[in-house]
Amino acid sequence: MTKYLIINADDFGMSKVFNETILELIEKNQICAVSVMVEGFAENQKKQFDRLTFLSKNRSLDIGLHIEFNTGDYANQIETQFKKFKSIFGFNPSHADVHKAHKFMDSLPYAAEFCRKTGIPLRNEGVALGDVKSTPTKAFFGSVISFDEIETWIKTFKDGEYYEILFHPGKYDPDSKSKLNKERERDVNYIIKLNSILKKNNIKLVSHSDLN
Repeated sequence: MTKYLIINADDFGMSKVFNETILELIEKNQICAVSVMVEGFAENQKKQFDRLTFLSKNRSLDIGLHIEFNTGDYANQIETQFKKFKSIFGFNPSHADVHKAHKFMDSLPYAAEFCRKTGIPLRNEGVALGDVKSTPTKAFFGSVISFDEIETWIKTFKDGEYYEILFHPGKYDPDSKSKLNKERERDVNYIIKLNSILKKNNIKLVSHSDLN
């Protein structure tokens, strides 16, 4: 029986350099889910956002909202970014997740309430979400571990279950202050390598829209 895996690329909108790599991975069918930081949207990225929108309409691709927090007013920031997402793309996000969730764990009940209200899946961060649609187990953070650990993890998959792994793919951008800047090219290689072993492990690449 088949197992199901969402490979999600975080941080689209943070950098034109990162955006381009994510778009290339989508076009090569290496990922079918991406999370967008709408607060980073700028005119110099418009063509890339348009390209992402085009891809979402011509293949199996989920575009989600990567929620950023600058203050403790979580509910209003979520609503503001949700409206901005809709104004950019013309449709609702397919899913939502929190940027640097480990620092904003207290925001998750607000994100869960928003997702419950809208029916949008929310990334599982290991916190009880009630009836919010999500993967049954915590999403795996692929950016800070070895590939051997990823291989060990996928061997624990159960038939018929859905899982999620998140990466931060890109190329080194000297203008970015991202703490994961140097790891982004490694993430690209991990994504390609992971795709190469899915079939032999009876794992199908899916998106959040496929969640039951």
